[in-house]
Amino acid sequence: MQQKAISKYRVLKIPSALVFAIGALTICFSQTQSDTTKQPQVPPTQKTDFPVGRKPDAILFDGANIWVANQLGDSLMKLSASDGSNLGTFPTGSKPVALAYDGENIWVANKFSNNVMKFRASDGSLVETIKVGRGPEALLFDTGSIWVANGEDGSVTKLRLSDGANCTFRVGTRPIAFASDGNHVWVANNNSGSVTKLRADDGTNLGTFDAGREPTGLAFDGVNLWVANFYSKSVTRLNADGSVRDRITVEDGPAAIGFFGGFIMVLNYGGRSISQIDPQTGKVVKTLTVGRSPVGLAFDGVHIWVANGGNDSVSRVKTSFAKPAP
Repeated sequence: MQQKAISKYRVLKIPSALVFAIGALTICFSQTQSDTTKQPQVPPTQKTDFPVGRKPDAILFDGANIWVANQLGDSLMKLSASDGSNLGTFPTGSKPVALAYDGENIWVANKFSNNVMKFRASDGSLVETIKVGRGPEALLFDTGSIWVANGEDGSVTKLRLSDGANCTFRVGTRPIAFASDGNHVWVANNNSGSVTKLRADDGTNLGTFDAGREPTGLAFDGVNLWVANFYSKSVTRLNADGSVRDRITVEDGPAAIGFFGGFIMVLNYGGRSISQIDPQTGKVVKTLTVGRSPVGLAFDGVHIWVANGGNDSVSRVKTSFAKPAP
């Protein structure tokens, strides 16, 4: 269970802050009379927008519902994944910017309150509030623990759910994103241009590796780690040992990234788009135009959900995940 002027990328990384304005996306193929090669058509993308609170930042799917952290509204919203209806709005701390789900509870990182809050997913009731480091900006649920990236401390804190024990580990400057490969927790160090690999069970630092300019998002595809580099207009694919496999150009301001439906999906803040990458070929197979200030994405198994930081809304988008013809 995992995943900002942006907010999560905020200070840094992005100026502060998706409405998919996609009516029908078709791929047109140029073809001469002598060219008989047929290319597969991609079905139109279908998009629906739903209003949320002020400056939505993080977004998460818990298996049944969509949760949204409204960073300037200091609130958490629960939406029905089936129709986008508002199932409840719950007050948080100051500037909620990250979410995680542990199977029963929704965790919220409040950047300006220097704490995390645990809400019961079934009814949104607050279970507890836990003090962490300064400027928490990312959360990850992994193997019975919640990991917290303390952006202003250059550290991450591991909160063990069974007994509340916690440990804090040093990483790079301004950690703001996590990914898990099952045995390791990877951390994006935004101001260091690097990622740090920690052993999940005890936090041992196994190395720090160059990524790109202002890394803001991480995703694991089962084999490789993908890094969204905000100021490089690229994503970097790393091997398991931290070495660079390749770099793939996307549009301006890649801010968030996920592995959905067998594809790497990159949310481009400045490009107002999503780049869909086939990890088998490393090629961008589709670019979806979206609205202003896209900052967070989630996947419910059918639709991509996007937090539109500049429009106070979230978009639900259905798009094709069919593999392109070889």
